[in-house]
Amino acid sequence: MTLVGCYASKLNFSGPPPSNLPTFAALINLRIPANVTFKRVSLRVLKIEGDKETNILEIDIDTEKEASHLTASNDDEDDSKVVNMTFPCQWEPLPFSKAGFIKVRAYLDYDREIRLGVLGVNFVENYTQPLL
Repeated sequence: MTLVGCYASKLNFSGPPPSNLPTFAALINLRIPANVTFKRVSLRVLKIEGDKETNILEIDIDTEKEASHLTASNDDEDDSKVVNMTFPCQWEPLPFSKAGFIKVRAYLDYDREIRLGVLGVNFVENYTQPLL
């Protein structure tokens, strides 16, 4: 698998708000130890701009019904088994009106939160184009 154009901890727009990302994609990988019991997985991707929070992705998975799509494998670090779930996602376009965050969260049986990551979104108003 090859991922190109990845952001580390923040995404900077060059200029003042508002702005659009023509395309934004995420590959969300969730690994849960096989000995953790749960019946449902809820995945949420949130766009946060100031005080405004918007769900831009909301997926509920009944693991008992979807068990054939889940894979279990041995973890490289020890012999324990993990359940792997991978979710490729894409938004076209993804507008931002002010600085904020994109947060990814998973919930096991609606109440056990797993924090999968956060990407800061900033606007750099004094941006100068690098010389080629």
